[in-house]
Amino acid sequence: MLIRVHRCRVVPGREWEFNQGIRKSAIPMVAEIEGIDYSAFGRRLHGTEHRFINVTIWRDLESVREYSGQDEHSRLIFDGEADLILDDEIEYFELIGAPIDEDSTDDPLSVDGASLR
Repeated sequence: MLIRVHRCRVVPGREWEFNQGIRKSAIPMVAEIEGIDYSAFGRRLHGTEHRFINVTIWRDLESVREYSGQDEHSRLIFDGEADLILDDEIEYFELIGAPIDEDSTDDPLSVDGASLR
């Protein structure tokens, strides 16, 4: 299992619009994506820059790639989101304590030899 962390900085003055997009579009959309076991959205409450975060837990990297068209660093985007984001980053982490086959030597962060490490 993989943890996918997407952080972004929103265009000043458009935070409310971005927040509404998350509530009305992104949350329902993510709930329907095959391969996501958990999702949470958040926003930073302090500071002058407006930052948002989306944390998803995916079954495996193959599920991420099936949804994203093989580009695991693409955003899970709602209509109009691209115009609201100044910059962003996506990181992946192996879920520690996830049920895995003890005999397996597979790297959970790779598919067909390609790795996120």
